[in-house]
Amino acid sequence: MQTDIKIATETVLAFLRGIPMSASTVKYYRSCYRTISRYCQCNNISSFSYGNAEDFRGFQMSRHEKGEISWVYALTLRKAAFMLADCMGGKDLVWERRNYNPKIFCAAYEHVLVDFEGSISPTLSLGSVRNVMITTRQFLEHLENIGVQDFSKLTLEETRRFIITASPRHQGNMLNLTWPIKKFVTFLKDGGYIPFGAERLIVFSSPKRLKVLPCFTEDESDALLSAIDTSTPLGKRDFAIMRLALGTGLRGEDIFGLQLTEIDWRKYEISIVQSKTGKHIALPLLPDVGNAVADYILNARPKADSPYVFLRHKKPHNWLGDGPTGAIIMKRYQDIAGLSHVAGDGKTFHAFRRTVGARLVRAEVPLPSVAQQLGHKRIESTKRYIPLNDNTLRVCCMDISDYATTKEGLV
Repeated sequence: MQTDIKIATETVLAFLRGIPMSASTVKYYRSCYRTISRYCQCNNISSFSYGNAEDFRGFQMSRHEKGEISWVYALTLRKAAFMLADCMGGKDLVWERRNYNPKIFCAAYEHVLVDFEGSISPTLSLGSVRNVMITTRQFLEHLENIGVQDFSKLTLEETRRFIITASPRHQGNMLNLTWPIKKFVTFLKDGGYIPFGAERLIVFSSPKRLKVLPCFTEDESDALLSAIDTSTPLGKRDFAIMRLALGTGLRGEDIFGLQLTEIDWRKYEISIVQSKTGKHIALPLLPDVGNAVADYILNARPKADSPYVFLRHKKPHNWLGDGPTGAIIMKRYQDIAGLSHVAGDGKTFHAFRRTVGARLVRAEVPLPSVAQQLGHKRIESTKRYIPLNDNTLRVCCMDISDYATTKEGLV
């Protein structure tokens, strides 16, 4: 039976070579599998299962906590172990990010989760579906922790209690919490699982206040671009991405998912269907933006058979749209640029989009034109950029010199 593990190991290594991974990376994983082989021999494991992979992961993490191995090596061992379990379990090998500690719910909850995800997938973007399902799973985990494993026992009060308990983690935007829960409650009500609907879940006693997040100043955006070393392939890629964000106002998911065929170099135009709205938009490709993107494609982009413009710098050269790419890029250069960032301050990759909107408003471009540039469906979304134009707003201020001040503290 030990031969089976050896055969599976060679199958995984052949898969890595075929991605293709570099020879040094395949050699690194081979050393990981030698560690796994020794672990199997010491524990009399003849067929490596997911349970064995989980036990192996725990053992390696304890070694890391003792200072015996590095964090990166522990994570690599974990990935190697679960790929081996995939292979021995007859599962197709794929190179992807994965959740190594998925919460397994009771059969009733798991069945509803599958149906719920299938109901929202046709109408929401991939990122929105992921966020809704993360919050929904947190809600179900809360229910199981308090002993509720049947939706017939779910109450409106308990649903509200979860929202109150989870709200400290969503102070920047409560909609990221309430919106997924409302969709899930509506699904349960429509399916006959519960007697109450989302309309009774949250009652706003006052109009919702929209938080106006800041954009980058000219100095800040220049500092970020100057912090990039454009003599390296990675620098050329990140510089082109930031230039594209500042020159077009495209959302991060649309930039990272941009395909080579969506750039018309003769018309100097980018033409895409937005991931969030499904709306087609065509934007001019400005010279500085086009030059940065062309420099990356011609001189730094990996030679990979991929339709996407921007690819991972290291093998496998996949597209960048399957993770928190924007946050990673920003973190790479914010310290160099001298820009501080804390949660909720708005100094994220999405701030490039707000920066473009604010600049258009300051240039007195009509709101309908700004909405068209940003691809907004509703003009109300564009109006959020108006408060960022402080100088123009001051012109609108009323003169109060004709009004008598009767309270001493206001004089």
